[in-house]
Amino acid sequence: MQDHLQTTPNNPNRPDETAAEREALTPDQTAAATDDHTRASLCGAAQTEGMTESDAGLEDASAVVRTEDADSSAAIEPAGQPAVLGSGQSDRVDAILAEIEASRTLAEAQPSTPDTDSPPSVASTESRQNPEPADKTRSQSEQVSEISATSKKTAKSNEKKRRKPKEPAIKTALKRVFPWRGDRPLEVVRKSVFLTSVITIGVCGCLITNYYYDLYVAKQQYDDLQRRIEEARNNRGFSDSSSVGDPTAGDEMVYYDYNEIADTLLPVNPDTVGYIEIPGTMVSYPVVQKKSSDININTNDYYLYRDFYQSHNKSGCIYMDYRCHFDEVVDHRLNTPNSENLVIYGHNMKNESMFGSLKQYMRNYGWYSDHPIIKLSSLYKEYNYKIFAVFLVDSSDTTSEYAFDCWNVFDFEDETDFYTFVNAAKRRTIITNDVDVQYGDQLLTLYTCNGTIAEGKLIIMARMVRDGEDPYAGTENGQKNDNILWPKTYYDYKNETYDPEDFVPYPLETTSGE
Repeated sequence: MQDHLQTTPNNPNRPDETAAEREALTPDQTAAATDDHTRASLCGAAQTEGMTESDAGLEDASAVVRTEDADSSAAIEPAGQPAVLGSGQSDRVDAILAEIEASRTLAEAQPSTPDTDSPPSVASTESRQNPEPADKTRSQSEQVSEISATSKKTAKSNEKKRRKPKEPAIKTALKRVFPWRGDRPLEVVRKSVFLTSVITIGVCGCLITNYYYDLYVAKQQYDDLQRRIEEARNNRGFSDSSSVGDPTAGDEMVYYDYNEIADTLLPVNPDTVGYIEIPGTMVSYPVVQKKSSDININTNDYYLYRDFYQSHNKSGCIYMDYRCHFDEVVDHRLNTPNSENLVIYGHNMKNESMFGSLKQYMRNYGWYSDHPIIKLSSLYKEYNYKIFAVFLVDSSDTTSEYAFDCWNVFDFEDETDFYTFVNAAKRRTIITNDVDVQYGDQLLTLYTCNGTIAEGKLIIMARMVRDGEDPYAGTENGQKNDNILWPKTYYDYKNETYDPEDFVPYPLETTSGE
């Protein structure tokens, strides 16, 4: 602005302007020059004060004025005559003065004075060049205050979150699995179903694992016992009982002495009464019998889930009915005659251990011809039995015309009672054979579970091999029986009938029917 004023022809303060030139001005030119001088002075003062606020804006305005003044002077003033400010130039100067005043007002409204040493930013220069109304300025100030307050609140909230103690990892894991306060109903249902499933699977897994673990333990135990029995037999010849007494007096008694079965097994379990085997099958186990001082107390369940060492095991033991008498000896003499029908129980295990392999007599008709003999040893003697009947009964039915509770019969009143019993077994047998049964034969009944019918039990019935008899005589022609008397429940879902006229009983049957 100062450069502009110095180069303006009518500038009264120009150093090179002479008094003659000033006197040569007309009154009107003098007044105009005086007015221009006043404006120029004001502009100069304003420039001096405003340079600290917006040097760039004033420089731009001065450049515009210089350019337009130069153009106006060249176009309007004749050569050699002083220039006069036009109305357009005057308006621009007024605008510049107003802009300076607005910048000053805005600067006074700022809370703090910016550093004068640092150059003004582009944003501040633009704001001074284009001053906003006071109400808009206040509105922005209020917005800034609101933003500042919101930022403070957010900062405090974040600070609280940062200060909040971290939830333990175990609690977080529990919330994801178990129903928790604040969970939505569907979330509670989902978690409950999930937990129920996990518990069910866990329980089933434990039961299955325990079942197969018991099978493993039982197999290890009985394999060891079988090995010990074989070693004892090899080291000591099997000892049968011998007859002692005074032959001249007709007093002959059988002398009973312990064999290797007693020597090997009695020290392990005093309830041992013998050892059972079916050659060629997995049946090779000790036989135990739990008796009470009171004969009326049923102790059959004792070994139902106890192994030979009397520890809990799903496989249980092979055990004889507590009501049976089997080589009960006192002082080497037989104390009580043996039962005419010995009943032995065993579990039907899925791995065919215990009595699990007996099911093969029902599934495979050739199994009978290959395995018709049962060996049963007491603590004193060895006995061989040949199988003559394999049949199914309903253990829950003891009263209907189809009932046959053969496991509750141990002795026979007479010959008729005996043949009624063995012919009832023959009517039900799944396999026919040529084994004959006579009154006085000692019988053996093996009893195990079977799933063919509800409460179904598989019965293997055999009679003792007589002295001098071929053990396999009559077992060679085992065939399927086409006329079987099944339990009552079997006919509920099978369209079959039994023809009593087609039945051939054992000899000397004196009763019709059972």
